[in-house]
Amino acid sequence: MRSIYPVIMVSVMLGGCSSVSHQTARDLSSAEVANAGEPCARAVKTADVQNEIKWGRIVATPILTVASVGLLPALIGANAALDYSDRKNASSMREACGFAPIDHQSILADVATNAGISVGLGAVDLGLGSDVSSIQDAFSSSGSN
Repeated sequence: MRSIYPVIMVSVMLGGCSSVSHQTARDLSSAEVANAGEPCARAVKTADVQNEIKWGRIVATPILTVASVGLLPALIGANAALDYSDRKNASSMREACGFAPIDHQSILADVATNAGISVGLGAVDLGLGSDVSSIQDAFSSSGSN
């Protein structure tokens, strides 16, 4: 029987610690949020929800993958949908705060890359199915969100 603790630790290291929405909110100064008005402030508040979802994914995905490899396709699909939602939320946040939204093609490319990496990692039976945006950022030519 494998120990789940190392799988979770590797997943956390590869998956990063915060959602794209949380990173976007962190990059906005309080003055920028205040100047952009109430829609921006409301959008920034959504980052906490996206971050909690990301932490849930980081913990649940490896556990469920180890529990049943048969769940891997469903987990990859669910993680891709949640990754898309997070990135779309970050894009809406940028727009509400007066910045250019994240290009939709970039969002789709990032989600596809993360899903592909998850499939690759799952195929070698590491039990990792969580978002691996830090790996993507390391190898991405754009490196920006």
